[in-house]
Amino acid sequence: MCGICGELQLGDRPARDEATIAHLSALMARRGPDDAGHWRDGAHAWLAFRRLAILDLSPAGHQPMLTPDGRYAMVFNGEVYNFAALRAELERLGAGFRSTGDAEVVLQALAHWGTAALDRLNGMFALGLYDRQERSLLLARDHAGIKPLYYLQSDAGIFFASQYDQIMRHPWAAGRPVSADALGLYLRLGYIPAPRALLEGTFMLPPGAWLRLDGVGRVERGTYYRFPVYQKPELRGAAADEAVNAAVADAVRRQMVSDVPLGAFLSGGIDSPLVVANMRATGRPVRAYTIGASGDPADESADAAAYARQLGVANHVVEPFTPDRALDWLGTVVEACGEPFADHSIFPTLLVSNLARRDMTVMLSGDGGDELFWGYAERFGSVLRSAPDFREGYWRRSARWGARRVLNAGQAHKNLRARDIGDWYRQKHTRLPAPWLSAIFENAPAWPDDFDLFAYDGWEPDATAQWLRWNEFVGHLSMVLLKVDRASMANSLEVRVPLLDREVIDVACRVDWQSCLDLGTGLGKLPLRHALARHLPAQTTAKRGFQIPMAAWLRGPLGEVFRDAFAGRRELLGLAIHRPALVDMLENHVSGQDDLSRGLWTLLSLALWHDRHFRPVDSSVVRPAVATTISSTVATTTVPSVL
Repeated sequence: MCGICGELQLGDRPARDEATIAHLSALMARRGPDDAGHWRDGAHAWLAFRRLAILDLSPAGHQPMLTPDGRYAMVFNGEVYNFAALRAELERLGAGFRSTGDAEVVLQALAHWGTAALDRLNGMFALGLYDRQERSLLLARDHAGIKPLYYLQSDAGIFFASQYDQIMRHPWAAGRPVSADALGLYLRLGYIPAPRALLEGTFMLPPGAWLRLDGVGRVERGTYYRFPVYQKPELRGAAADEAVNAAVADAVRRQMVSDVPLGAFLSGGIDSPLVVANMRATGRPVRAYTIGASGDPADESADAAAYARQLGVANHVVEPFTPDRALDWLGTVVEACGEPFADHSIFPTLLVSNLARRDMTVMLSGDGGDELFWGYAERFGSVLRSAPDFREGYWRRSARWGARRVLNAGQAHKNLRARDIGDWYRQKHTRLPAPWLSAIFENAPAWPDDFDLFAYDGWEPDATAQWLRWNEFVGHLSMVLLKVDRASMANSLEVRVPLLDREVIDVACRVDWQSCLDLGTGLGKLPLRHALARHLPAQTTAKRGFQIPMAAWLRGPLGEVFRDAFAGRRELLGLAIHRPALVDMLENHVSGQDDLSRGLWTLLSLALWHDRHFRPVDSSVVRPAVATTISSTVATTTVPSVL
């Protein structure tokens, strides 16, 4: 696990100065405290690297790494779990190796097979590969988007990095305006989905994608993996259970390869206990870490402790997360987010990562189970039960809703007012309600015309169920993975996600949704539950989930922080603020009239991020023209508080 960055310059330009390279590399120091290095090809290109040593702790694992003939140079962030099999195949083809880790295998695979190698990598990664002969730079990202990769392109060349704050500090970023589309998506969703990024001409490489830029500015793009919107199910019932159980067990075993201490996160739910159970099944001792909620009804720490005892986890560390720690960790949260990000579950993720890093360097998590196996049973169920209503046209449904409301005949079924299921689901995911958004900002950006995450006008149950899963995988899961990466890397901790292993995903996509989600009982993830029952016959029936008391915080100490953050502020990232509406929104929440905590935190986190990370546009700097070849389609210590 590492931090990477690099640059390819076009034309005859002066070489990038060493001070700038050192500064951009230092910004990602927490991603790799064990080693650092950079390499350059004259004035044409440079690569930089910060290492968190996991496999092959010797100097042979140092990066940037070059092929023996010196043609290719690579920086690589992540882990590839099938590297041993790939290495054996490459050795049969005549490749030689100087190290015992996975990075050199990836380098040799790309040298031998080109971009076709990417689809053969089972792991999590982001990489930059420079070809000295062709003067080209290849960027690539793993199939699920577990590891981030951002880039900035101008007529002068391309710069890439693991963190967005590195992008913003690059000289080519000076003077670039904020993207209205990106800002509009953040205000509604609480994050900026790939391929967009905050500044015009900057991007996040999508999962399963690659991009190559050569020395004269020609761009190639490709996609080696797409999560399917629909795949005909082949596995049901007991057959699905067996296939999922075997795939998860194999994935956990693969991802336990490490030359440094390795542990696991443990909740009172299904996914992380299943990961821990399979870790214990290998015969190795396991150290597990849990965050408690200090007397909150949603506290899962007692369930997690019971699971730990049943599984034979001798070392189980529990730490409470109390409400009074919100302000203590606020500065850490703001510092960790290199771009606007409003998922407040980053608070406990930071805390548990900090806790684990006292003993561990690598952790396994249970992320991904909800998205793959229809785990969000309440929201999935509400849509699927109402899907037949959408056979009717919009106007007939609207009329029916109006009649029910007037007659007060049962529930009014607000979903009937949605234009289609996609529109309804978009409303479920919107953090800042449209009436408040338009009231607070005079010229609030609209939903981008080409944003298709919520584009769905079907109603048939099977197709709808699969669309819901696709939507969560490419949408909500992206936010979850961004959160985990930022929280873990702020603590120099690697987090692996066995449930997003390529083989687990391939099996999950073959499973019938009704073998995963029982609309009658309201339980999802049935194959995972059945797999866990092989190890833990007595399970909790439903995960309560660790709930951050954001609503209460904003009625207490964070409410004062909110008032201070917006006191005297007339605009935010170029959007004029209508302060009376902002005050009304806060008072509406504080009074208990509505729970507007998600929207308020979305605004507050943006304001705090802006004051910590954003640099005012220097009008004296001429903004480089954005290259038209790239489009939007395509430590264990706490960070000091900044408040």
